[in-house]
Amino acid sequence: MPAKPRWWRHIPEIRKMLEDARLPVIDRCSVERLFGLERRQAIELMHRFGGYLAGRTFLIGREQLIEALDAIAASGEYQQEAARRDQLVASVDAVRRTRQTEAVRIPVSREVFDARLKSLGPGVELRAGRLAIEFAGPEDLLRKLFALAQAVANDYAAFEESATGAGGSQAGIPAAGESATHVAAVGLSAPLSAA
Repeated sequence: MPAKPRWWRHIPEIRKMLEDARLPVIDRCSVERLFGLERRQAIELMHRFGGYLAGRTFLIGREQLIEALDAIAASGEYQQEAARRDQLVASVDAVRRTRQTEAVRIPVSREVFDARLKSLGPGVELRAGRLAIEFAGPEDLLRKLFALAQAVANDYAAFEESATGAGGSQAGIPAAGESATHVAAVGLSAPLSAA
């Protein structure tokens, strides 16, 4: 399939400008500006859409040009091109987002791979139906979430016990009667569903 003219992307905008113009005819210079074309390309386009020569000026009826654009926009070829372009834009955005996330590196210590719920330290509190994490910034939050994920992977039974409330003191949360010290920080709470 041959490449489509660049102005195909802008058919809706071009059509809107033509509607707003309220002129009976459009000259070659206006077609050049509207479509982003060189002189020769504008003349070829006007010929294709039924333009005519009036003296030394090349003209095309405004309504005639709008109808030609509508016919292109309604064609299957245009719809395929629009879908292809939308898919390309979505793919480029996905690659950009992936590259941005891959660029984020969160350093963790070797010990985190052996983490247990009891070793998560201050700022990570898990109890039945509640997870609270205090963090100083995005990297600190990601570091604590990673440590929590490792602790869950290393001892799922203890995680399940804490998350469902079965069996006494939860990880990071003192049992009733014990004192607790909380650090003032931004908090994140998310309910956990018992699996």
